[in-house]
Amino acid sequence: MDISVVIPALNEEATLAATVASARGPGVREVIVVDGGSSDATCRLAGDADRLLHGARGRAALLRRGLPARAPVPRR
Repeated sequence: MDISVVIPALNEEATLAATVASARGPGVREVIVVDGGSSDATCRLAGDADRLLHGARGRAALLRRGLPARAPVPRR
């Protein structure tokens, strides 16, 4: 499996590192964090993710920003 995990985030410094770590597993090829304008250390702590993007606030807006950023899945 080739799974891309998109994590919407806003001021998640207390939990983001653990969330990114727990998102990794069999079949997960990338973890993308999309920040909605955090005023804490969320962006700095997103360093273990494969990509960090920025978008408008709101979970749906952040997911809409992250989903098209997924790496292309190689054809088999």
